[in-house]
Amino acid sequence: MKKILGMFLIIALAFGIVACGDDPVDPIDPVDPDATASISGVVDATIDYGVVFDPFNGVSATDSVDGAIANSNITLTGAVDTSNAGTYTLTYKVTGSDGKEVTATRRITVRTEDGEVPEPTDIVIMHGAPYEVDPFHADFSGTEQAARQALQTEVEDRLNVNVIYRAYPASAAWGPSRITAIINASVAGEPLADLYWTTSDWVQQLADANAIVPVDQYLATTGSNIHSDFRMVGEYANKVYGFGANNLTVDVGLYYNADLVSSLGVDNPSQLYLDGDWNWTGFETWATQVQTALSAQGEDLFALGGAFSAYAESMVALNGGSLINATTGRVSFAQNPALETYTFLSDLNNQGLFEPSGTYDSGSVLWQTGKVAMHPGHLWFVTADNRWGGLAFELGFVPYPVSDTFTGDYVSPISGVAIYNVASGMTAEKEALVFQVWNELQLWKTDAELADEFELTLLTKFDDELYVEAYLDIYDSVYLELINAIGIGAYGETGWRRSINLGIREGTARTEMDRIKPIYETALEDYLN
Repeated sequence: MKKILGMFLIIALAFGIVACGDDPVDPIDPVDPDATASISGVVDATIDYGVVFDPFNGVSATDSVDGAIANSNITLTGAVDTSNAGTYTLTYKVTGSDGKEVTATRRITVRTEDGEVPEPTDIVIMHGAPYEVDPFHADFSGTEQAARQALQTEVEDRLNVNVIYRAYPASAAWGPSRITAIINASVAGEPLADLYWTTSDWVQQLADANAIVPVDQYLATTGSNIHSDFRMVGEYANKVYGFGANNLTVDVGLYYNADLVSSLGVDNPSQLYLDGDWNWTGFETWATQVQTALSAQGEDLFALGGAFSAYAESMVALNGGSLINATTGRVSFAQNPALETYTFLSDLNNQGLFEPSGTYDSGSVLWQTGKVAMHPGHLWFVTADNRWGGLAFELGFVPYPVSDTFTGDYVSPISGVAIYNVASGMTAEKEALVFQVWNELQLWKTDAELADEFELTLLTKFDDELYVEAYLDIYDSVYLELINAIGIGAYGETGWRRSINLGIREGTARTEMDRIKPIYETALEDYLN
């Protein structure tokens, strides 16, 4: 069934591609349907070497209220040097009677003296696993391969570029080693690539080292499709450095051994959630019932598994709090909503509901062998070979429970989001081209299309539509959590995760949070400034 749905996912997503040669092509630019001003005649073109080029020839602007707008009121950024073969970017901007700015961008390619189109510009994208994003890779693992191949071919031809995907070197495997490699290459004046695939947690370090550049100047034109979610997670010091395609979705939740739960005769957690009964009281009652049934079967069987911090990170927000509040710029993990959450989890642990040695990610041997009923995790774990893809039992999904007094909308923290960054050290023309190419390589979708696509993705991962229904109820309810982004190692002596795991287990959460709070406040101040 999963294979059939997976095939359906690939073929069901329609796309539209326009093949282009040397003829002018309408550029991809944002259009505000409510704006009174509009610009026409801004099209890509290839021209001969040495000709006289008028950037306003054929270009006009009008306002639905005031009528024609004089060219003198159109702001032009960029220039074309016809004595040098190459590709140039021109951006036109005009303000309408409603005060709204309207922009349009075009690319003009100047042939060589021999009448040839200049050699294509290489655009190098560095990724941890190129087979995930390169549609021409022999082992491509993404979706809509044919659409992506056609789109890349069209973009390469139209913008006269070669898109090259490269893997990070072995010496830059992940984390600190990858950050260091990017920074060192930038300092040496030899960036590893034009675009880096990184995570939002690294933006501060890379930006402070001037290894990446902000892209704010392009967001109204070639970057107009970038969702506010990605602008949020890619922002640092009031500038946007990181970006990604489409929108962000909830990636964490509680997963349970559906076979085991069914055999115990207890309520299904997904149904409890959909019925509105999945609050702290309902969660504790369910876990207690599961533990009672498991204890009757023998030892080393537990209702709950995994690390305490994974529960706390999501459940604090569902008690009206946060760990580090990105809006107010305050360290909040020692405030009452957080402390109440730690106490609740500590009480569950004292009741013997948690396995004694819970671990992260793939989980303990007890979880892996079906002796733990519920475990926190990420959606991608479900089918990953190095996580849960090989589990011998069916996995169910349920969102984290809300506190009994919580009245807000469901929210789920996001951090460490996979993003892209533009490398520093390029000319202004190359930088603009690199950012435009990345944007035009994406299969941008409407919110409705994204929702349908995500539902199809869930259907390929879960065996029961009940789990899918529970996931879809909260799938886009995300907020930015900075706990991992301000430069403090999560598992170090002063790291929040290490400290709260200890505090919940020992019942000393307040003491642990008070101990590390000043350290986080200093780091947050540096981050925000």
